[in-house]
Amino acid sequence: MNHPSIDRTEALDLAVKRFAEAWAHGDVASLQELLSPTYSHHDVAGDRQDRQAWLDYAAKRAGRATQIELRSVEVRILGDVAIVTGIHDIKGGGVRSATDQRGLSLTFTAVWVWRDGRWLREAFQATPIDESVAYS
Repeated sequence: MNHPSIDRTEALDLAVKRFAEAWAHGDVASLQELLSPTYSHHDVAGDRQDRQAWLDYAAKRAGRATQIELRSVEVRILGDVAIVTGIHDIKGGGVRSATDQRGLSLTFTAVWVWRDGRWLREAFQATPIDESVAYS
């Protein structure tokens, strides 16, 4: 979505939040608008998906009651590329499958690119947070 009255940082913030909501609800139309044509996705199981494979997966999320919260988000904008890192806290059911009620927290890295006056998500990688593992 092009917002000529806001700067790139604000536009990125809106795009990141819109993307999270669209994923939670399986809103493929919004996700298509926000994805780069060359998008790649590495999920929490370590599987890689291209744009179409990931959209096919996201379409199966339609109708779920999943809620997603972003925290500890850090943004670095380097010209026409932005690196967004943070934590997704996902709850409300339907996280892993339509019947799964467990929540999930994961740390993520997303790469966004500025093209034609808007941000597009180019790449994403997620790792589940294992609270039982601690480094000392």
